[in-house]
Amino acid sequence: MVCSYIRSYIRYILIICILAVVVVCPACTKDLPTVQNIINEQQERTLEPLEIIISHNQNVNTPEDIAAHAMQSKLQELLGQQATVKVYADYQMGNAREQIEAMQLGRIHITIQPVSIAASFVDDMKVFLLPYLFSSNADEVKTILDSSLEKDALERIGMAENTTGVSGLGLWFGGYKLFTHHGEDHKGIYSPADFQGLQIAVPDNALLEAQYRHWGAKTIAMDSAALYSTLAQRIADGSEATASQIAGNYLYEIQHHIVQAYHSPEVYVILTNTDWFMSLPSDVQTAIIEAEQYGKEKLYEALAMQEPIYLETIKQTKGMRYDVLDEKEQTAFRTAVLSLYVEQLAGNAWQLEYVERMKEYFE
Repeated sequence: MVCSYIRSYIRYILIICILAVVVVCPACTKDLPTVQNIINEQQERTLEPLEIIISHNQNVNTPEDIAAHAMQSKLQELLGQQATVKVYADYQMGNAREQIEAMQLGRIHITIQPVSIAASFVDDMKVFLLPYLFSSNADEVKTILDSSLEKDALERIGMAENTTGVSGLGLWFGGYKLFTHHGEDHKGIYSPADFQGLQIAVPDNALLEAQYRHWGAKTIAMDSAALYSTLAQRIADGSEATASQIAGNYLYEIQHHIVQAYHSPEVYVILTNTDWFMSLPSDVQTAIIEAEQYGKEKLYEALAMQEPIYLETIKQTKGMRYDVLDEKEQTAFRTAVLSLYVEQLAGNAWQLEYVERMKEYFE
């Protein structure tokens, strides 16, 4: 009886204390995790727009930059207030390698990079760097980069052999790479022999370095951000770059012999952080895939309009020589790198089979 009386008394005291706190100090209860507070917090989080960051390292207003902004506008259109889409260009997010690494960490969600850089992370991407694998017909290159071969290559990026935390969204054609050279003493590049003794600046990629060694040149690996100063200071004699890259980086000011050998297209791979992409709702994933395709279409429209202007700017530069190698001259370069295929693809069944399929397509 006494114990029951004590328990009732304690309950009475507790109720009085609680009421006192609520009445006297309502501010003390405002942060208590009530059901309504939890619901409100969840609604606020739901209403926060998804941030999508797209990066690339090409100059502003180049075809690649126009394509990236086309992706941005299409995504914004499809997702509305559900997302905020931002584009960072021209090394704003670091060099090409740093951008891919930032994407692996989730700081960047989608990045557009040349396969010469992407191949350092996903070795299978090097198949797109093999010289004279592609046709000199740009329309055929665009077609193959929008076919089942593109799909197979993108699926390969996410395979177990490539444990990088990235997935592929698309492959883009950015124009053919040209040889650039100081062009002094009327020396030109018309055959592999003309590369003898030259130092050529290339991205940090083993296949590209081997390519120029097969043609008799030495190489110096560097990021494209340092290309102008390297060539201007005569640390390197030449490089390879698209008309867009030559014009955008003003290489025509210091390189007075530009050669179209049709040896290799600039292929861009659009990469995304796998974990981030897979965490998105299916409608957002679909919107990103649609936006990538839209970006590719706008890239090709911009390339068709701007590349002739770039080439004309290059050709009109004082002291410039612009040459297009004929079939015989191209054959000499092609023959000199035949053994490169064996060296680079040995032991990789997927790469060997993929290259054979590409050869069959262009035949």
